Amino acid sequence: MPSTASRTWTSPLFVSLYGVVALGVFLGFTGPFGSFRSLAAPERYAFWFGCVATGYALAIAAFQALRPAAAFARLPKVAAIVLVGLISTLPMMFVVAWALEVVLPGRSTRPDQLVSLYFSVAAVELVIAGIALWPFLAPPSPAQPSPAPPAENLDADADRFFARVPERLGRDLLALEAQDHYLLVHTRRGSALISMGLGEAVQLLPAQLGFQTHRRWWVARKEVAGLRRDGHQTLVELTGGMTVPVGRTYLAAVRSGLDARSA
Repeated sequence: MPSTASRTWTSPLFVSLYGVVALGVFLGFTGPFGSFRSLAAPERYAFWFGCVATGYALAIAAFQALRPAAAFARLPKVAAIVLVGLISTLPMMFVVAWALEVVLPGRSTRPDQLVSLYFSVAAVELVIAGIALWPFLAPPSPAQPSPAPPAENLDADADRFFARVPERLGRDLLALEAQDHYLLVHTRRGSALISMGLGEAVQLLPAQLGFQTHRRWWVARKEVAGLRRDGHQTLVELTGGMTVPVGRTYLAAVRSGLDARSA
């Protein structure tokens, strides 16, 4: 079994950081947009590493701001990255304009040059957004029907899951929520983050215990109080007042799971 350290270094966060560092090295070496001729090597590498680091931070900030929106959660991965990249380009454009004035004294960006500067910055910011967000936006695939394993295997798998859950939370699950490469476990006694992906948790927990409602959510079957609509969004209401979103691709399976429970 891989150690905790090895899992950390291959986590989505570190994978995206590796990509950003590689992009900074590439841009510093090639010097696009005339920076190879106008900047000496130390200044060029400092300029591009600073731009890439700032662009990465702005892309992550835009992603976190958009992430709670139900419409954003339904976007395909590429569309989500393009939207984040175009939004984060706007503040990044002014950062680049300022940085150019610092490294090239006497140069200034006129208002009529902002449109062309926006598209130039967007060409790089979209790449940065893709590198930053691609590892985090891979949704777990919906579980496919498979032959039921022996009951003793189900118990052993469930034990493997609960071995990762703090004892203080007990075993009365309410819901599981994917948080990047972690899992937020909600029980009747509280919540805690554990180092596990939602896909792995769904594999370990018996199907009769609960079902997935969204690419980021799983709910305990016995805790479901019902379904309700909130505009275009369908929500699962759990005992205790928690509500969980239902993804469009999961809606039929959720209704089937609730019908099986009441049968």
